[in-house]
Amino acid sequence: MLGKLIKYDMRALSRILVPVHIAALAAGIGAAACFFGAYTLDSSYSSWYSSSGFGASMMVMLAMTGAFCLFALFMASAATLFTIIFRFYKNVFTDEGYLTLTLPVTANQQVASKVVTAMIWVLIDAVVVGFCGYLASVAAMGFSAGFSETIPYFMLMSSFGFSDIASFGSFLLATATSALQALTMVLTAYAAFALGSALAAKHKVAAGIGLFFGLSWAAGLLHSIKTVMIATGFSYNTSYGYEAMNMLSSGISIAIYLVTAAAFYAICVYVIDRKTNLA
Repeated sequence: MLGKLIKYDMRALSRILVPVHIAALAAGIGAAACFFGAYTLDSSYSSWYSSSGFGASMMVMLAMTGAFCLFALFMASAATLFTIIFRFYKNVFTDEGYLTLTLPVTANQQVASKVVTAMIWVLIDAVVVGFCGYLASVAAMGFSAGFSETIPYFMLMSSFGFSDIASFGSFLLATATSALQALTMVLTAYAAFALGSALAAKHKVAAGIGLFFGLSWAAGLLHSIKTVMIATGFSYNTSYGYEAMNMLSSGISIAIYLVTAAAFYAICVYVIDRKTNLA
């Protein structure tokens, strides 16, 4: 039955998110075309362009259009998260919930289905946005540079490094941390709207939004305390390098995300199973 739920939830999300990500892909290609056009104009800048100001105006216009396309591209990520959360709330805590909660499935299966479909779409979104960002970055250099000369590469280098095995391990830890961070964000929203619907007699959506920001703030504060404690500890012991500090920080973050995600998952199951009242 869980498989059928996943198919049903995927179909419901795909009706909205497939067009959104087709548009995001188009925006990414548009950004790449604009940045490549600006690069071409800059490379062939002549006295005629300079004297007329046409070249400079065109470069500015192309750069601004490319930036707007990138903004639209990253808005797809926000739209993905909003659609995932809205689908959860609408499917369980509105009139649609009358049908949902009469299905011969457990609350655990309901939540598991929505978490699986949410993470599938988060992964799709990361691939689409990441590819389009890389394409735009390469296009801005005329497609003549390798990956090691692109902005994404320098961002990865500055964050994780790729100089040795430890660096690669740090990168893998950071990847796992990012995935768990996305999972925790989704479950934070699910738990917030579940609690808001259970605790608030009126204005349940507003309560859910408030709880989401409150829970997110608390989680952010916990991670900030962790970062400060690790950085402070390493500052007093210079025998360990940046890689060790980064891997320790990622490892602790993974543990925090796992505990937080499990707690929010349990809250969602409990509220749906025991506290949901659509009357």
